[in-house]
Amino acid sequence: MNRFTVGCVPYVNAIPLVEMFEEMGAASPVRLVYKVPSELPVLLETGAAQAILVSSIDALRTPNRTMAEGVCIGSRGRVKSVRLFSKVPLSEIKTLAWDASSMTSNRLAMILLRELHHVVPEAVVMPPDPKSMLIQADACVLIGDIGMMADGSGLNVMDLGEAWRELTGQSFVWAAWIGSEALDPELVWWLQRAAACVGSERDGEPDYISRNREAMVAKAMNKANWPEATARDYFENVMAYHLDNDLLAGFREFQGRLLATGFTEAIHFPRLVPAMETAVAANS
Repeated sequence: MNRFTVGCVPYVNAIPLVEMFEEMGAASPVRLVYKVPSELPVLLETGAAQAILVSSIDALRTPNRTMAEGVCIGSRGRVKSVRLFSKVPLSEIKTLAWDASSMTSNRLAMILLRELHHVVPEAVVMPPDPKSMLIQADACVLIGDIGMMADGSGLNVMDLGEAWRELTGQSFVWAAWIGSEALDPELVWWLQRAAACVGSERDGEPDYISRNREAMVAKAMNKANWPEATARDYFENVMAYHLDNDLLAGFREFQGRLLATGFTEAIHFPRLVPAMETAVAANS
């Protein structure tokens, strides 16, 4: 019987955080509802879900958001699945098509273009179709499985994770488990447990050598038609799923850059909610 419901993005990068619940099936304490990032906040606001795996900017621009401690979708450099594609040199972009399914990546692209290439393009929100987007704009932002596999031949391509590292020297938090003030520490415990099933990070290097790795690779190949080598590299060398102090520092840096770029709604830094056992120990 499900005790909790969470909203999750339908992308390969989320597989490691929910695979345990999928494997548990009807016995899972957590029911999964899949939506694109822009459609997840309403689940939390209406009480249909107790936590959502959503773009990190949602927690910065919405009062009273909380964040599950110790879990995220992050990267420490190149991210490969969040990219900008441009018909013109990056310093000449005048119009930028935003991916309608994204929140964080669109704003990050504006920061990077402003800071690294000294342009502030006009933005237009569109469905994530690179052909249509590049007909109407000089450049486009694509995320998730489409961003990963989009063909950049003949285009100028910017990996947003790599460019963020170049600009700030920091890691980046793309998404996290976000809740309301009432986020249950027991649910946080389950979310942390699910993330632990994909392995751990030692000295900043991914080490996803766990029982679930083969299943995750197979699912990525089947779900998004990724080559095996691409899927393995993504899980082993690209993504970071443990929200540590390094990633938190990058998250705070992102908030500061958002405010400096004019995204003045990003004034709320979420309270971190510890897992049940940690919460009990802290209050004893």
